[in-house]
Amino acid sequence: MDNKLSKAIKFRVLFSFVAVLATLVFFSCENDMMAVVKLSTKDSIPDVTIYDVHVLQSEMGRVTHELTATKMISFQTNDSYTEFPNGMKIVFFDSLMQPKSQITANYGISWDNRRTMQARGNVIIRNFERHYELNTESLLYDQNKKKVSSDEFVKITQPDKIIFGKGMESDELFDNWIIRDVRGTIYVEDDK
Repeated sequence: MDNKLSKAIKFRVLFSFVAVLATLVFFSCENDMMAVVKLSTKDSIPDVTIYDVHVLQSEMGRVTHELTATKMISFQTNDSYTEFPNGMKIVFFDSLMQPKSQITANYGISWDNRRTMQARGNVIIRNFERHYELNTESLLYDQNKKKVSSDEFVKITQPDKIIFGKGMESDELFDNWIIRDVRGTIYVEDDK
């Protein structure tokens, strides 16, 4: 009888061990399966990944701007978009192919159908001709309107002054701009 009791106890211990092991495997697989499902959705897997990007864009045979980035990830969905997770630089050229202005940022995303781009993180716009520089943390570029805007804190540095504000709008070459909620020292000439 001791032998039968011993076998029954061993069977119960073995069965309990197998049940606990199966439960652990089942629950650990559930978390892994959720991760697999999340990763396999169409929106999370890029269709294209390119490193060391260098793109020239032209209109009517004239190069208008140049984009460079260390990494570009493209997602082809109903609202297709391209990300620049490691930052990007866009240089805009004048009619003589001279650099007119430049945008740099730590991160960029561009929506193809909307023809808009958002830059985030240490965003800097430079106008080489006028020697202006804009610093902000977020900027939206509308390619259709050829406008740049921000609702964030902005700082514009010019050769003779620095202007601060909350929000701004500008053309893509940063020639004409408007700052909202202006703060800073602005010099005004007296009409004599």
